Amino acid sequence: MKGQFHIRGIAFIFLILFMMSVMSSCKEDTGAGTTFKMNIENNPRNLDPQMAEDPESMMIITNMMEGLVKELTGGAIVPAAAESFEMSEDGLSYTFYLRRDREWTSQADFSKPVTADDFVFAFRRIFDPATGSPYSDDYMCIRDASGVLNDGKDPELLGVRAVDDYTVKFTLEYPYYDFLSLLTKTAAMPCCREFFELSKGRYGMAADAAASNGAFYLKEWNYDPYWDNNYIIMRRNASYSENSYVYPYGLNFFITGDSSNDKSDFSSGDVHCFVTGEADEKIFADSVVYSEDIKTAGFLFNLDSVYFGNKAIREALAKSLNRDAYSHVLTENLTAAFGIIPGGITLQGKSYRDIVPDRTLSVYDAGSAELWVNALRSAGIEAVNDAKITVPEDFSGIDMLYDITDRWRSELLFNCGVEVVSRSEYESKMENGEYVIALIELSSENNSAFEFMSVFAENESFHVYSDPSFMSNLSGSKTSVSLTDGTERFKAAESAVIGEYVFIPLCYESIYLVCDEDAADLAFYPFTGAVWFGEAKYFG
Repeated sequence: MKGQFHIRGIAFIFLILFMMSVMSSCKEDTGAGTTFKMNIENNPRNLDPQMAEDPESMMIITNMMEGLVKELTGGAIVPAAAESFEMSEDGLSYTFYLRRDREWTSQADFSKPVTADDFVFAFRRIFDPATGSPYSDDYMCIRDASGVLNDGKDPELLGVRAVDDYTVKFTLEYPYYDFLSLLTKTAAMPCCREFFELSKGRYGMAADAAASNGAFYLKEWNYDPYWDNNYIIMRRNASYSENSYVYPYGLNFFITGDSSNDKSDFSSGDVHCFVTGEADEKIFADSVVYSEDIKTAGFLFNLDSVYFGNKAIREALAKSLNRDAYSHVLTENLTAAFGIIPGGITLQGKSYRDIVPDRTLSVYDAGSAELWVNALRSAGIEAVNDAKITVPEDFSGIDMLYDITDRWRSELLFNCGVEVVSRSEYESKMENGEYVIALIELSSENNSAFEFMSVFAENESFHVYSDPSFMSNLSGSKTSVSLTDGTERFKAAESAVIGEYVFIPLCYESIYLVCDEDAADLAFYPFTGAVWFGEAKYFG
């Protein structure tokens, strides 16, 4: 009997071990439990969502906070802290019904339900002159926003109010078709009034002065400019994960002060992912890669030039550019651009470039050599001498410029050099107007066609800021009541700029999130460079 008991005991032990192994294997198969590691170049300046602008702060806030709605990879907008919402037929009001299972969490053990007042308080801060939020202009479509910000109106009049503890209503001055996109921005994330007041002026400036309503909370934030071991540690927000499961155990961000080692740290396995603007076939082959076009590079002409102050000369050069011909010399992160707004910009969850194809915006003319000769003759110019394209040395498409100038030389008899300078020298030349033709890269800090095009209204170098057609369409895009009207206005604004031939688009530039091949379901926001890890899984 003892021997039989012994054999059964061993069998029982093996059965238990087998079941534990199976359970462990099943758990591992979900990809849960990993602490994801990533480098960030600089110390975040401020984790206050209504104030933060730098990419490092955006990275942390994206993982720490949750707005009423969120943007999925690909551009679709879905409920987040709100479980549902509705819009009035006239497009002037939006009502959001909050989830009742969201709570504030902090390193300092602060805990409180997330309520409608947290969103009301956040928006009042945006329009409080004492706050000085850089985002107030973005939300001027909200009723009485201008009055509160500029005319001292009572903040109670602002068109953001709590109907009850879990219902928040926005009332707009005018219908704006892309209002939901505004609510995905970090500036629209909530702020707990009680926690803000407890922080006594330190809100968002330290780990114990940052509260989370999102997937992770800030556990440690160590930074000393004279120390080489700076980091931010975030851990799964248990109260959030109970209702919207957070797969990673935590996030470790290493503040490096220099992004040059990101690729080698990734290759050695020290980090799980990195963001780059440089395509690398070798690394990409064994990685999961997310990419999007977020910049547009093109020629900017100095209108004070004796040559390129002449529109006909600029037009002849613009129409001599055969984008299909120079595509073969583009690096992998570049694609030929016929328009100004890149494909990464979305409107109502759709790529702008899918809605408004760009092939007809910039037209190649096989008779451009004749246009060039006629333009010079009309201007009384025999030849264009000493012209150079000023370009920063870190631009990846320099071979494209050599290809273009070779074609100008052979087809137009126009000898134009390429002046490659350091980034600092380039910025100095641009600031002082010391260029004839410059290669410039247009970008935006947000997924916003309006913000992308606004540079032409704000920067006098482009000399289109006073063009009535451009200004009318750009300003009108912010009051468009439909996606169709909005896209038509942006298309007209693009056409107005291109038609002046002050800026000539050449190529779109991509940005990449490169991940370990065993990682899955990371959400990438290319314009801020932020990565959301809430549903990220690791199967290694």
